[in-house]
Formats: sequence, C-alpha cells, structure tokens
Amino acid sequence: MNDDIRLQELFDDFRPTLTDIEQFSSQLERRLAMIDEIREAQAAQLRRYRMAVVAAFVVGIVFGSVLLAVILATPSEVPLFSFGINFYPLLFIEQNSRLISAFLTSLMITISIVAILNTSEQAHRMEFS
Repeated sequence: MNDDIRLQELFDDFRPTLTDIEQFSSQLERRLAMIDEIREAQAAQLRRYRMAVVAAFVVGIVFGSVLLAVILATPSEVPLFSFGINFYPLLFIEQNSRLISAFLTSLMITISIVAILNTSEQAHRMEFS
C-alpha cells in the first residue's frame, strides 16, 4: 500500500512543461540529421565490406589457381613430399601426393567461394533490413 501511495504522489507531482515550437523543431531537425549521418555511415561501411569480399574472392581464386597449377605442373614421378617410411598408408599418401594436394587445394577453393558468396548474401540482406 505504501508503494501505491508513493506512486500516486509521484504522478500527482509530475507537471510536464511544454516546450516552444522552435526548440522542438530544432531538436527534431538535429535528430533527423543524426539519423541521416548514421544511414550514410552504414552505407559507406557496407560498400567497404562488399569491396573487401570482392577482393578476398579475387585473391583467393588467383592464389588457388596458381597453387593448383604449380601442383599439377610438377613431374608425376616426383612426389611433393616424402615421409621416408615404408608404412603402407604413408607410402600411399606419398605416392599420390600430387593428386591429394590438388584435391585438397580444389576443396579449399570451393569452400572459400561458398563462404564468400554466403557472406555476400548476408551483406545484401543487411542492406535491405
């Protein structure tokens, strides 16, 4: 009950003051200007983000293609790496090192492309939300 009485007193004591129209208008214009600045900053950030995604995409494709070309250009009888052990699973990996490296490089390129496209789609959704 004391809480109800205190709340009632608080509301009874509240006497809002009316501001003049010029002060209200200036505050409203300032807030609208801040909203415009925030929108412009977000648009600039989204443009920078898209450029970074495009740059990462191009660099990844070029680097992956060069690496794949180097792997496939090495002589087929020379393995890319050697373990120096005659344990069958390691010997199999050593004998097929070019093919395994090419497969792993292609897999990394594919995963990178999918990740970058997913990121680009998320950026596109951020723009329209």
